[in-house]
Amino acid sequence: MTMPGDATELRLLAWNIFVGGIDGEDEGRRLQQLAYLKSIAPLDLLWIMEATGWHQDDGRRFGDVTSATGLTALPPVTSHIGDQRNHSVMYYRANRLTPTGQATELARGAFHHGASRVAFHVDGVPLLALGAHLSYAGGAPRLSEAHHLADYGRQFAPWPEDGVLLMDSNAPDDPDPEPEDWSAVPQNLWHRYREARADGSFGGFDRSARRLLLNSGWRDPQTAVSELREPTVGYWYDNERVPLRLDQALVTGPRIEVVDYRTLNPKVPDLTKLADHLPVLLVIRLRRHPITPPVGSAT
Repeated sequence: MTMPGDATELRLLAWNIFVGGIDGEDEGRRLQQLAYLKSIAPLDLLWIMEATGWHQDDGRRFGDVTSATGLTALPPVTSHIGDQRNHSVMYYRANRLTPTGQATELARGAFHHGASRVAFHVDGVPLLALGAHLSYAGGAPRLSEAHHLADYGRQFAPWPEDGVLLMDSNAPDDPDPEPEDWSAVPQNLWHRYREARADGSFGGFDRSARRLLLNSGWRDPQTAVSELREPTVGYWYDNERVPLRLDQALVTGPRIEVVDYRTLNPKVPDLTKLADHLPVLLVIRLRRHPITPPVGSAT
């Protein structure tokens, strides 16, 4: 909504919906996901990941989200590695966000899954939106992918200096503690989350991609919110009951004020039955004028 004075409040959501919300021939999860998205409208920006198979039937499932939410779809990004069935797609509220150029796939081929990049005007204020789905295949590929996102942690080329990044990072958040007993994670999946040493042995959580982004100027919205958000995974698989906040948002720029940042986990509907990830909601106020001093200025 538009705020008094110089601020516009925006509601942004990221959700990995797990293989398109489709189980074989059963689309019950997908239909329930659509109903939930409709129930929490209005949203201003929506980043959907694992829209698997949605290209079929002339892409009608992409349009189903538009019908349910009133949002406009940008071109989907298809996983670079795999069978060309796994897509991510960004939706935006056209009466509030105006694209200032063509939405592009960021660094095509550099991401296992992909990343989307688009610049908007929001009541005349530029805003950069990035959506990403980082690699599940270990810390090294995630770190490589993060370099392409790190560029936007501060003003970069012609892109807006105020930006948001929504992603399934496939790696732990800062508040996520390491398991007291690593047997809680299947041994064959340790390589996804843990540092892999030169000799092939394992260390602790690999947070290198996240550290790179934060050290490049991106900010964690959690630092502006008093209540720690819930984990987004750890409930779906019987042999992997480790709660982690794999799904994350980051912000940058002097005009963004974080209002809310939370994991959505209602009792009705029970979102733990609809996907292996819970959605993440970020609410910001985009100010017309800077509210934080420029980088390097005296405080």
